[in-house]
Amino acid sequence: MEVGLVLLGHDGAWDDAAYAEEHGFHTVGFVDSPLLYADPFVAMALTAERTSTLRIGAMLAIPSNRNAASCVNAIATVNRLAPGRTFLGIGTGFTGRAVFGLGALPVARFAEYVRSCRALLDGEEVLHRDGEQSRQIRLRHAEGRYIDTTRIPIYMAADGPRALAATGEAADGWITSLQFSHFMETSVEVLGGAWTAIKRSAAAAGRSMDDAYTMASAGFCVLDEGESPTSPRALEHIGAYAMLPFHAYADNPAIADHLPPPIRDRLDIYEREVLARFDVGADRRYQETHRGHLSHLLEGEAEVLTDEIVRMTTLTGTAQEIADVLRRLEGAGLRNVTLNPPPRLVRETVRTYAEKVAPLLAQTTA
Repeated sequence: MEVGLVLLGHDGAWDDAAYAEEHGFHTVGFVDSPLLYADPFVAMALTAERTSTLRIGAMLAIPSNRNAASCVNAIATVNRLAPGRTFLGIGTGFTGRAVFGLGALPVARFAEYVRSCRALLDGEEVLHRDGEQSRQIRLRHAEGRYIDTTRIPIYMAADGPRALAATGEAADGWITSLQFSHFMETSVEVLGGAWTAIKRSAAAAGRSMDDAYTMASAGFCVLDEGESPTSPRALEHIGAYAMLPFHAYADNPAIADHLPPPIRDRLDIYEREVLARFDVGADRRYQETHRGHLSHLLEGEAEVLTDEIVRMTTLTGTAQEIADVLRRLEGAGLRNVTLNPPPRLVRETVRTYAEKVAPLLAQTTA
């Protein structure tokens, strides 16, 4: 099992990434959310200069944030700095679009964008649209001078059935949040079912995903013996990640009936303790909902979370519990677990994984 980080491009993130490399981490991905965090490709370039083995990528580039040519040019520029060490993770957009007041992109547009990026990287023509105009384009950079398009895999982020099918048809790898699982109890079964669906779709398209890279993004906290998942220390690590389903509800209250009962039962508290505090109207709520995304809890959010919700939405437990889940996920096809620490806790998270979880996985392998 390889391990990686998702970072928000905070000041010094590139040095934190180098620290992770020194402690055996394999990947780092940068969030693409222009109304909240720093530019991911600038952060990748700075990381490339400070590392030698770490694989560097976007987690996740959002198609509406830049056209396919701009996205490919950016990742290929980083690849020139770190040849063969980049990857391009692409998603339909959750927070990256929600802070614009927009929903996730349709899967058809997502898949078309992935195919265009792949074709451009492979030196092919694609149809570029600009308003009512459309033109065939391809990369025309002077060879060897500006970018390096070789060995850049594209990973699609997918959890729902249509996105999983598109992943099998077009991607070089898969990123999952396992959002439809109870992470500590049913994530193995959910991952196995989703991976089977991807491989089935690939086979129908005449492709194979046998060598595809698979990543799961997760909130992460190692509990001390007897520590509650909602202790102040634990919530500092994973509270912001555990709030993601509530943020999705704030964006679209119609999903309430489809949320798991432990989350649905806390929506009234979320409305009262968090949403009611916002100093904007309901038509601008999206400007406030995601301000702490993967970073920190907003006022009142700690009161919303329960032990069950934390363990349902994040990789939180004792070191042995976490190692047991990861071992089973690896058996089901997962190759990389990617941790999402708040910016101020990146190095502590790296040390905790390296010192408490990795040795248990190494014993299992041996």
